[in-house]
Amino acid sequence: MNILESIEVRWFLPADDARAQRLTSWFSRASSEAPRVDRYLRVQRADLGVKQRGGSAATSLETKFRVCAFGPVHFSATILGELERWTKLCHGSTDADDGGRGWTTLRKERRVRVFGLVSGHAVEVTDGRHPGAGCAVELTRVDLVDRNGKATPAAWTLGLEAFGPAETLLEALYGVGRAVFAEQPDLRLEVADSKGYPAWLAERSAAQ
Repeated sequence: MNILESIEVRWFLPADDARAQRLTSWFSRASSEAPRVDRYLRVQRADLGVKQRGGSAATSLETKFRVCAFGPVHFSATILGELERWTKLCHGSTDADDGGRGWTTLRKERRVRVFGLVSGHAVEVTDGRHPGAGCAVELTRVDLVDRNGKATPAAWTLGLEAFGPAETLLEALYGVGRAVFAEQPDLRLEVADSKGYPAWLAERSAAQ
């Protein structure tokens, strides 16, 4: 079992949000990952997430606990997000297939930019290397998959996740966040849209 620590900030936008086209253009040269299907246990909590990475054919089970909510942080005059510290436990998946009744299945298409932090400055890594400390910035299209396998557009999510030694996480996320959002001075992201996957899923479930 692996234990990972991260500091993250994330926003969710409606599938038809007008900002989506701008965001996809912004990430047009980012590394694109193959579409992935993940299943989330419906726990109805904003501070806990249980995910089968890869859906019913999962190769790992991930449990995330929110350790700390720092509160709203400005990355620019128009970008405000909720910073959260998470602990993630990753271990080999067990057979938890119940026909999907207790799970929400999501299909994700991710585009990722990776930044290292060098002498306090964000430096984008474009050669496939993964620096020892830094921050990943990802734009993901999220589709909701029903029990028949039909995918329906559900949201766009923009997230920043710092990685590396625990003492570097906050500096990496804030430094990279300020640098990347300086590329989009007119982009507006509200704190009301800032939440992790567990909170977004809980809100969707409560609204149904």
